[in-house]
Amino acid sequence: MRRPGLVYPRLLRLIAGSAEPPFQALLGAFFILERWGRGPELQAALEQALARALQQRLREEAAELSEALGRLHYQRGDYVQACNAWSEALELTDDQTRWACLARIGLAQLCFALGDWARGGRMLDQAERHYPRLSEDAYLRAKIGLNRSVSLRATQGPKAAMARLEKARAAAREVGHRDYEAEAMWHYARCARDSAAAAEALSLAMQAEDLARRSHYPWLLAQVLLLLSELRAGAQAVPPAQEALALGETLQSRSVQALAHGRLGQLMAEQGQLGPSWHHQQQRQRLEAALALLGQTELPARLEQLARFDAEPPADASPSAVRGEAAQEARALLESLESIGRLSDAAQRDRALSEAIARARGLVDRLS
Repeated sequence: MRRPGLVYPRLLRLIAGSAEPPFQALLGAFFILERWGRGPELQAALEQALARALQQRLREEAAELSEALGRLHYQRGDYVQACNAWSEALELTDDQTRWACLARIGLAQLCFALGDWARGGRMLDQAERHYPRLSEDAYLRAKIGLNRSVSLRATQGPKAAMARLEKARAAAREVGHRDYEAEAMWHYARCARDSAAAAEALSLAMQAEDLARRSHYPWLLAQVLLLLSELRAGAQAVPPAQEALALGETLQSRSVQALAHGRLGQLMAEQGQLGPSWHHQQQRQRLEAALALLGQTELPARLEQLARFDAEPPADASPSAVRGEAAQEARALLESLESIGRLSDAAQRDRALSEAIARARGLVDRLS
């Protein structure tokens, strides 16, 4: 994690020197290439290794390989395949293993992508509860903390997310994972934006951009560039969105491409360039339709089948605890609504209002 550029050539020599590369060498190389946006280069090798592990009945190795393939599919937007890979990992290994913890984190991300914040939160609860060595595993603490902060920001507002972000960043520093330090900075910038602190959000986003570039972390860089485009106006907003689109195409990420096309379509329309605006909006709609088709058909049904991995009740599910949590969410939502009125940019107001409406709907669903 601290020196991936030094480790990668050594792993490549191990892989190239064997007709059946060691599983750990393949997984280590994928972990590095995934961060550099080059994970698909090893997809065929990972699939062959998974078939070999299953044939040899090496369940733990197969679980680890399946979990890695789940991450590869998820980044591209192949959510059904990601769901299948992560559920296979859970079926192959015990609840207490690191691979089960990672698979549950992945499934939580899928739930969040569908707006199922409650199920996603329970998946993170399970990931924390079952893995006995979590206190010694700073990388996984950082990964869980970042995902938890995303959930808290969406359901309870930016203030609730900040404490978890600080813990996640501290864990990332402990393990030497600069990527997650950069990702925490991006989340800080989003929290500042949601709090109507535009100048602070821009400053934090610029710091996150610098960290993402120095970490060679293209997925995060694309996300930060989209945020910078949102926080800037006029001609200054166009180059970040264009670079984000190029990164999304390189990463084969439908979601990044859709967001970038949407932003460019909006900017072109503001500048009176109706032809380019129409093109970008058409591309955005095409990509969003592909993602929506996955989200509305097979994926929800597949997630429902995973209820057996989500069987434990929360540690405290008493009516008073539920009411207290709901009241906290309602207060955070009220603060967000009050801050929306202070936003001067119409696009930011519309986006913030849409997010507040989604949070309100989620709260109503939970209370119902």
